[in-house]
Amino acid sequence: MNANKKILVSDYDQTFYLNDEDIEINKKAVAKFRKEGNIFVIATGRSHFDFHNKVDKYNFEYDYVIINHGATILDKDDNIFANFSINNKIINNIKKDLQLNESIKSFCCSKLESRVNFEHSDLTKINIEYNSKEEAMLIDKIINNKYANYINSYYVTENSLEIISNKTNKSNAINLLINRLNILKKNVYTIGDSYSDIEMIKDFNGYAMINAVDELKEISINEYESVSNLIDEII
Repeated sequence: MNANKKILVSDYDQTFYLNDEDIEINKKAVAKFRKEGNIFVIATGRSHFDFHNKVDKYNFEYDYVIINHGATILDKDDNIFANFSINNKIINNIKKDLQLNESIKSFCCSKLESRVNFEHSDLTKINIEYNSKEEAMLIDKIINNKYANYINSYYVTENSLEIISNKTNKSNAINLLINRLNILKKNVYTIGDSYSDIEMIKDFNGYAMINAVDELKEISINEYESVSNLIDEII
């Protein structure tokens, strides 16, 4: 067991990335954190393609990434550590209840494929954008209530909801990772701002961004204006 090694797991949007200035500060803090032998993980709702667009743009380093809210775990070389698909048997039923004719747009993900349709097998995430936050949150509630035995649905920004298998979430993905790496749970630190971060904030040493949703703030240990501030405290 790696008794002293620490892991920091950070959400990406509105957490690790707030603006171009802040991410440069975070990059330096992460470099210091990793130089001391610790592990840095990004846990994001972004797909593989969308995440790597940001890596290419901002040139930041990490050891592992959890994409699609926990559906797939990869190392820094894109080797797949774990992957969870939505049960194929319920896709058509979910598709009907999502009221696609009322939505603005939609797309699905499958493993490392970031833009596929509903007919693709083994979907890892479904994204639907609606005309308003109220509409998206209403559909999110309906889907969660009706398909709780199969999926987790999260309201995300831009009036969207995203659906993954209920066999995973960011917290479950972290558990898989630390068991594989023999890291003590007490040495895991998490920080985020939104609904899909709640499980990992609740289950580990969890912190919130100052702009986080109230539900996440209520269960966090403390709030920070920048991920770099949390790193400074950890090390």
